Amino acid sequence: MYRRCPPKGVVVCFDEFGPIELRPQHGYTWAPSGHPHRLPATYTRPHGVRHFFGLFDVHGNHLWGYFRARKRSRETLGVLKLLRQRYPRRKRIHLILDNFSPHQRPEVLRWARKKENNMRLVWTPTNASWLNNIECRFTDVKNAVFTDTYYRSHSEVYKATRAYIRYRNKYKKTSEKRH
Repeated sequence: MYRRCPPKGVVVCFDEFGPIELRPQHGYTWAPSGHPHRLPATYTRPHGVRHFFGLFDVHGNHLWGYFRARKRSRETLGVLKLLRQRYPRRKRIHLILDNFSPHQRPEVLRWARKKENNMRLVWTPTNASWLNNIECRFTDVKNAVFTDTYYRSHSEVYKATRAYIRYRNKYKKTSEKRH
C-alpha cells in the first residue's frame, strides 16, 4: 500500500502522540557561552494535558492532525469522521493504524464498516508500530515543535504545531514521497 495507491482510494496513516504537557522541554540551542540555559521547575500541571491525533496521506505526502484532551474511542471516532470529510465519499480510505484499544472499540469498528463511510481499517501487527509511516513524521514534529521550549498555554502549542505542519506541507521533499 505504501508503494502503490489502490485504485479509487487513498492510503492514510493514523496514530496519536501525547500526553503533551505544558512544561519546559530539554533540547539544544545556539546560546552564548557562560551561564548554562536552565529550565525552571514545574511541580503542578494546572492546565492538564493534550493528545495529538495525527494523520498522514502517504501518496499525497500531506500531514495534518487534531488536538484532543483525551485519547478515548469517542475522540478517535470524531477524528475519523473529520478524516472522512476530507475526501469524496467515492474514494475509499485505507486507514493504517495500530491495535490501541480505543481503535478497536465496537462503535469505532461499526462506524468504519458502514458502506457509506467507505473506509477500510488496516492494522499494524502488535509491537510493530514502526510499520506505520506516521511514526517518523511524529519524530519530525516533536523535534521541530517541542525541542528546547517552554510553552505557557496549549494554544501556543497548537499554534506552533500548525505552523510547523503548514511549513512541512508547503516545502515537503519529493524524495519523502516513497519510503
